[in-house]
Amino acid sequence: MVLPGNSSLAKVVLYLSLLLLFSPPPVVAQPRGALEEHLERGETLFSQSNWDGAIKELQAALRLAPGRIDARTNLGMAFYFKGDLRAAEPEFQTVLHTDPQRGDAAYGLGLVLYEKGDLDGAITAFRTAVNFNPLANYNLGNALEQSGDRNGALEAYKGYLAVASQAPETAALAEAVRTGTTPTPAAGTALDHFHRGQALLEKKDGTAAVTEFLIALRLKPNYVETCNGLGQAFHLKGDLDEAIAGYKMAIRLDARFATAHRNLAQAFEEKGDPQMAAQAYDRYLLLVPGAPDAAEVRNKIAQLRGTER
Repeated sequence: MVLPGNSSLAKVVLYLSLLLLFSPPPVVAQPRGALEEHLERGETLFSQSNWDGAIKELQAALRLAPGRIDARTNLGMAFYFKGDLRAAEPEFQTVLHTDPQRGDAAYGLGLVLYEKGDLDGAITAFRTAVNFNPLANYNLGNALEQSGDRNGALEAYKGYLAVASQAPETAALAEAVRTGTTPTPAAGTALDHFHRGQALLEKKDGTAAVTEFLIALRLKPNYVETCNGLGQAFHLKGDLDEAIAGYKMAIRLDARFATAHRNLAQAFEEKGDPQMAAQAYDRYLLLVPGAPDAAEVRNKIAQLRGTER
């Protein structure tokens, strides 16, 4: 699977959620019918961000066919998006023990190790992943830069820039690579970039905030708050479609993230879609019925549905 261009948040989040979901040639296994049903249901639930359901189906498939490394890789990614790093890591390790060059599993393992603070392990994994998708050079470069390998980081960023489309930070990163300047715009942890994005939102600089949140997501794709922040940044810029995509991705990662439902409702309201706005407000109140703005939101819902209370 090839990473789509970064001109659209919707494309970015699609990549982040489906990166490791493949449909390789089937492996002969018994019973075939049950196996394929579990695999198909697992893929469907994964695409719907139903991590628990996907995990259950993929585990059932693996009980029938333990050698299905595609299913094990997707299981690892489902655990990763659920936030269960402890369960995700051994799934990726098992795949790589069978196929050391399996790039999608290496990428997943790199994400897990990076989030755990194991930069050396993440670097090793990302070096394998770049053979699968050279855009993983971004993650590799960031990990190398944090580890103090300046030259290695710049070389990795060159690999990223050679295949990257016009991402928001491309020009600044390219200039840093050209001049050998560090720290680069990609430097720092996902949390660092998230906090920079939040600070830029407070300064009402939506354009710069988008860049920081996108970097944070590239480094930590399961970062729920970052998806919401991206939505807010696009919202600030007046780009409601991209804002909605950001809020929806936050909700896909965590359906109980009430703030994202509130923000999504407001975006739909501003876009002139009262039905979707009312539904999102409904969900917000269901999650936090005692919210300080509950009365205000109920009035909004009544107005959006054209009723009086």
